[in-house]
Amino acid sequence: MELVYIGVLLCALGFGIIAIFVAKVLKRISNTLESLGKTLGEVETKLQYITAEIELTIKETDKIVDDVEQKLKATDSLFDTLENVGQSVSNLNTVLHHQTKNISTNKALQQAAPIAHSIQWSEVAFRLFTKWKDPSKKPKFNVKS
Repeated sequence: MELVYIGVLLCALGFGIIAIFVAKVLKRISNTLESLGKTLGEVETKLQYITAEIELTIKETDKIVDDVEQKLKATDSLFDTLENVGQSVSNLNTVLHHQTKNISTNKALQQAAPIAHSIQWSEVAFRLFTKWKDPSKKPKFNVKS
């Protein structure tokens, strides 16, 4: 029978040790929850202050967005004017393109030929004049056709 008492004693000691460890774990959990409760209380207090500031920021942002929208609407006429100017330039470009297409390059060269000939003859006349004025200088004629 003594064995039974020793077995019961060992079970009681084991149960007591387990109870002590469980009590320590529960105490640590209790301390952690208490610390968490204090921290959450501080967070709640700070969030009340931040919430008011965020509401003010949102209201100011809403005002700014409305102001920007009004200013953008005011620039619509400017962009319409720029579009009209662009269309006018495009139309002018089209007209000039058609007009220049009609002028042939041969006509342009033929119209420029008398000017080129007159420049050449004026150069010849200038060289003859300088030779007549100073016979020691012999100008070189480089006439290109």
